[in-house]
Amino acid sequence: MLPSARIVLSVSALIAGEAAAQPAAPAQAASGRAPAASAAATAALPDAAVQRKEEWLTIHGFPELGESDLVQINPTVMPWQEKVAVEVRVSRSSLRTNQRNVSYQSYEGMAVFDCVQRKGSYLSLRYYQEPNWKGPVTARADFKEHDAPVVFAGIPGDPAGKLIRAACRAR
Repeated sequence: MLPSARIVLSVSALIAGEAAAQPAAPAQAASGRAPAASAAATAALPDAAVQRKEEWLTIHGFPELGESDLVQINPTVMPWQEKVAVEVRVSRSSLRTNQRNVSYQSYEGMAVFDCVQRKGSYLSLRYYQEPNWKGPVTARADFKEHDAPVVFAGIPGDPAGKLIRAACRAR
């Protein structure tokens, strides 16, 4: 993999005290699956998207608390069409329903961030009925860029802004 195709965020890229490295979820580590991404998004991403190290930085929450609100990113940032792509995973404290009427308690997927506009949107998501990405995937969604903005309703502290700052800091 070319050095320019892989930019790794360090813990210092996040606001001090707000990031903690976390191991991959057991199901992900065991399966060796690539992150969720639409066919178009996967084709546009470099091979690094498929062969990244499974490490997570916590943007919001405390993984050791179990069923609480949690926002994490894989610290490997990949170039994507003049922007950056990052794998994101979110676990909520209770069951929720999104705007497309999909019920979930956790999800994981690929997001792309425009560092100039300071905005992010999801390219693809996998939803789970259980917290912390456990159990079977209950729904999948692929999005066109800008169709699914990265927002975290009801989570204080602007985790979307922190994700954008962290992802774009390496640029």
